[in-house]
Amino acid sequence: MAKNLFKNGYFTSGLVYLVGLLGVSVLYFIITGDKVPEVGLIKDQNGDMISPPYSPLDYPPLGTDNFNRSVLLLILVGAKYTIGIGILITLLRVIPAVILGLVVHFNLKGIRKPLNSIVDASNFFPPSLLAFLLMNWVMLEGPLMNPDHFPYQFADKLLLYIIIMVVISLPSLTMLFANEYDKIMSNEFISCSKVLGASNRQYITKHIRPFIVPQIFLIMIREFIIVMLLIAHLGVLSIYIGGSSLQEDTFGNSMFVSLSNEWSGLLGGWWTFLWTTYPWIAFIPVIFISLTILSAKFMLIGASKVVENYYVPDDMEDQDPAPHTSNAEAEIDPFSLVKEK
Repeated sequence: MAKNLFKNGYFTSGLVYLVGLLGVSVLYFIITGDKVPEVGLIKDQNGDMISPPYSPLDYPPLGTDNFNRSVLLLILVGAKYTIGIGILITLLRVIPAVILGLVVHFNLKGIRKPLNSIVDASNFFPPSLLAFLLMNWVMLEGPLMNPDHFPYQFADKLLLYIIIMVVISLPSLTMLFANEYDKIMSNEFISCSKVLGASNRQYITKHIRPFIVPQIFLIMIREFIIVMLLIAHLGVLSIYIGGSSLQEDTFGNSMFVSLSNEWSGLLGGWWTFLWTTYPWIAFIPVIFISLTILSAKFMLIGASKVVENYYVPDDMEDQDPAPHTSNAEAEIDPFSLVKEK
């Protein structure tokens, strides 16, 4: 199936964009250590000094920001942190949810209804607002109100950011997988396995695994898109990955600046430029976040087509049912979880 994935134009184009951007960002770190120097003063055609920040026409290709730093270099520096943290959060969301879903399915059947009700009710609360409320003190208000004696460092704030981003999604993903396991285990071939004395381990490896593995791959891509959107929303609310520091820009204004120059920090710091004579600054992180989400969407479209066309569970390959026996596995939609979500 991997060969077919790379042959798919949608999947390959999205993957090339993400890997290429990550690769260039890491290479820039290796060469320069993520240093972004300030741009010197530029003269116009008449020899007069131009006041920074510079537009993309004055300083190609993307101009400079309110600290007179190259916007292109800032985007390159922040790419590995933004995309890397997005991938890490996605893995920490999906992998535990797969395991916890099995625990809920096999061991917590007696409390499934109240669990489903609680999770369904919690889904109506906006995740970006919930994350903001949980992170606000450590990320924003604490450093602002008590800058000299604030106890949390960059590593502490980064860890808190990751934990909250994972925890707010884990219950819904867990119940999503648990409900999918219920659908798989309600089919005819499971009844035959029960009569033959199959164990939970055999159910997981022989019956659940063939149907759930491709869905896990697709859900990981979908969750990455959700995480990137959530990161962007938090950036607008001034909640940055790893926190921020208060600095004075070229205009003498004090503002919060991301410690790692990741894209949500750039978006949050430059958002107010939409209402100034420098609106291009605000649009650049929006464009790159949108392109990243679009590339992941391409990967999801391509992977969905490939998996639906080429994926056949191992159990179905080995089966040779008698004429009077119905092939229960053939009746399962192996992608109901993805389509349902």
